[in-house]
Amino acid sequence: MLQHPRPYPEPCFGVHDQVLAAALAYPRSIAIREDGGEISYRQLERRATALARRLMYAGIPPGSVVAVRMRRSTDQVIALLGVLLAGCAFLVIDPDDPEERRAFMIADSGAAGVVAREADGEVAPGEIRLDDEEFGRGINLPARGGADLAYVVYTSGTTGVPNGVEITHDNLLNFMQWTIRAFAVTSQDRAGYAMGLTFDAAQSEIWPYLASGASIEIVDPMTRTSAELLQRWLIERAITIGTIPMALAEQLLSASWPQGIPLRLMLTGGDVLRAFPRASLPFEFVNNYGPSECTIAVTSGRVPVRGEMTDADGPDLLPTIGAPIDGADIHLLDDDMQPVPDGAEGEIWIGGRCVGRGYRHRPQLTAAKFLPDPFSIRPNARLYRTGDRARRLASGEFAFCGRTDSQTKIRGVRIELDEVAVCLQRHPSVGAAVVTVREHAVSGRQLIAYVAPVPGRGEGDAGLASLPSAEEMRNFVERHLPRSHAPAHFVPLAALPMTRNGKVDLEALPAPEPIAPAGRRPQTETEMAVAEIVCDILELDDVSADDDFFLIGGHSLLATQVVIQSREAFGVELTLRDLFETPTIEGLAAEIDARLAQGRGFVPAMEAPPQQGLELR
Repeated sequence: MLQHPRPYPEPCFGVHDQVLAAALAYPRSIAIREDGGEISYRQLERRATALARRLMYAGIPPGSVVAVRMRRSTDQVIALLGVLLAGCAFLVIDPDDPEERRAFMIADSGAAGVVAREADGEVAPGEIRLDDEEFGRGINLPARGGADLAYVVYTSGTTGVPNGVEITHDNLLNFMQWTIRAFAVTSQDRAGYAMGLTFDAAQSEIWPYLASGASIEIVDPMTRTSAELLQRWLIERAITIGTIPMALAEQLLSASWPQGIPLRLMLTGGDVLRAFPRASLPFEFVNNYGPSECTIAVTSGRVPVRGEMTDADGPDLLPTIGAPIDGADIHLLDDDMQPVPDGAEGEIWIGGRCVGRGYRHRPQLTAAKFLPDPFSIRPNARLYRTGDRARRLASGEFAFCGRTDSQTKIRGVRIELDEVAVCLQRHPSVGAAVVTVREHAVSGRQLIAYVAPVPGRGEGDAGLASLPSAEEMRNFVERHLPRSHAPAHFVPLAALPMTRNGKVDLEALPAPEPIAPAGRRPQTETEMAVAEIVCDILELDDVSADDDFFLIGGHSLLATQVVIQSREAFGVELTLRDLFETPTIEGLAAEIDARLAQGRGFVPAMEAPPQQGLELR
């Protein structure tokens, strides 16, 4: 039996206590697997406990926020658990986010420390290094849980400044307990860890499964952005429950799947689901909905095949967002906070055990979004105002009807359009900016930025000439915001069109014109081959050697296809990072040529055709 150096508090009130209970019950079972190794529950507990003691030895008091600056890995999960064991709350920091954003979140959260490792960048002075050594056997760990803070996650803000959402142990335990019950999670399950690092949905892939003695399989960066590779990974790794980003989940619904695979549940959420599963799929498909402020998910429902839709709302109804989970109260209210009749649209307000504390260091915003719950008999109960609209169907499930403000989601990423516009307006050569969303046949939902010059820089063409180039504006946005927030198109205007009331006339904004190749034509054989791959994926007639993939309609999911096809065409090892760092046709071709010249070619294992490939229909 696993021997602890000090007794852990009983009964179990903290998220970490649930994991420790599983470690006692299943000490030799595999807790986490990733390429290159695996660790047991015994090893997970020992390493996390050592980190917790190291944090306490460093003088970080219980109740503090501790940032974990690591990529998705076994070490990252160990660090998150170690922070909880130290009585602190964790803040996940993606090392690939812009430095300015990382620094802001650490400072704004008031983080008392940062845990890091060499594999994700240099460990700065003052940061706490994660290692394998035993530490501080005489240091007792505090008992924390219940209303204590478990984690902070940052979401987009309408003012251009992201807001830190505070989630307690009780909030997260409610979600964990519902997940374990609703999906019958046991120690025999294998769950994938594939969601974006800084999304709260990533926590849904960790804690319910570690609390059940199940194992977590960590997906590599390339696989998690490719439907074909992800399908193969789910099958080969014998995943039983997979949480998949919406954009990839919709593709996987159309794939050809073998029968009898271990996968029994595929979960998705974070965006509007527009596809139904086929009757032949060997697993159940579940759609979840919930804002970060209310702990990952507040409604959930199995998505039926289209032929099973019997609701009177009509055959064109999109999949619902399900019914309330345990501990979540869903109210559809009108502008006077009165319930609307069943079948009528109303704004979604959320109450119950799932509602988080509020926004860190934002008391006014918290007071505006978290209001006293007039429908509850619980003392100090609050409702969270989502800004989402829905209607209740006869089945008791909810049909999502859109937003009431400027917030949107692009490939599952929650984005405040005003945040991107505010960022652009910080550029010294941009006088005004507005950001909208448009549908593209190939790229899906895209951010479109309309920019006008600073007044006084000249009239007509002279004013437009003073604006920065699309490439410069994209680079500017990516220095301040995550890459997912960068617009796909930048439309220069002499001035933004206005309504009589002095607001931007969104209806008068022109559609972005197709981007014509403006540079030299591809010349070398490699450039021409890369250009052909890009044209095929983006469905373009032509590209120049100077074209930036991300400025002609590309995004991370399509970038994965470019990398995969380039690897197959040239037999060289490429990664998504290569394309992000050299996004032009010329740059990627030069990178390929350099690797071929160095003899770094290889025959990738993925080139062997799978028995059950991805056949989109």
